[in-house]
Amino acid sequence: MRALPKAYLPEALGDLGAALGFGALSLEIARTGEAFWVGAFGALGYLTLGPLLLLSPWLDRVGPRRGLLALRLLRALLWLPLPLLPREAALLVLWAYPIMVATDLGVVAWDAYQVRFQRERLQRETGLLYAAWNLGGLLGWPLGPLLLLLHPALPYLGAAGVLLLALFLLTSALPHLPQEAHSPGPVPRASLRAGLRALLAHPPLRPYLLLSLLFQLGHALATALLGLLILRSGAPEALFGLLLALEDLGYALGGLLAGRLPPGLARPLPLALALAAALAGLRALLYGAGALGGLGAGVFGRLDPALPVWGALLAFLLLFLLGRPRKM
Repeated sequence: MRALPKAYLPEALGDLGAALGFGALSLEIARTGEAFWVGAFGALGYLTLGPLLLLSPWLDRVGPRRGLLALRLLRALLWLPLPLLPREAALLVLWAYPIMVATDLGVVAWDAYQVRFQRERLQRETGLLYAAWNLGGLLGWPLGPLLLLLHPALPYLGAAGVLLLALFLLTSALPHLPQEAHSPGPVPRASLRAGLRALLAHPPLRPYLLLSLLFQLGHALATALLGLLILRSGAPEALFGLLLALEDLGYALGGLLAGRLPPGLARPLPLALALAAALAGLRALLYGAGALGGLGAGVFGRLDPALPVWGALLAFLLLFLLGRPRKM
């Protein structure tokens, strides 16, 4: 089947809208100075694992295209009430959680759609999709705090408006899947355990899993309190989203280069990830490491916001010492 360049443009626009909201929300939560809730906000993307596992069977029932469009609509509408909420860190973080769940479940829907729509070009097209998301965030992250300084409701209403526009464009750009391509039903309850066994049954994957877990832990420790550290350093609020945008630039470049997997890994990887259960197992491992880092940063950051950064340096040092696995 053909690639989906027309769908990647609205997805880049959608990530711009989401980053508008999350960039402003990051600044508002960092302003409170409450290290625990700043860390919890940084860990939200990892704490979505439970809802993802519970709601993934729903995606199987409705199909990835219909599910994706419904989730994109929900994500847009959830930004609208934010200007009316009290500016309390705990409430803002809790409200952001369903937005993050809708965002991450949309990624699962995209994964399922890509596998069924263009399996032959999966590696290249998935890399392009992730690059499009992060290029949208590259503009949205710095713009969100700027709009917040102009008016407290502007970034959230802007996020909802841009996301609705992106949804309108995506609806016409996303081809329908053949009816027979839909999954036959929900994943068995024991799938997570089976997925972990499937992953660990392939020895060539084990060193890469270890490196990925160390990176996820270090990344979460380093970035969870980033907003708080930026404000405490005396940086102008207008530049608050700039460092977050640079992070998305790195992700975008990584997405563009992701098609260059080591030849030895490319063979066992499809075998291990052929089951949906293995994808769930991989997501559980990585999200667990990220949640541990984000929440740990929030706890230790109450003592000293620099402590999680030192922990991140230790994780990255171990990552460097272990190096790239040589034997495939």
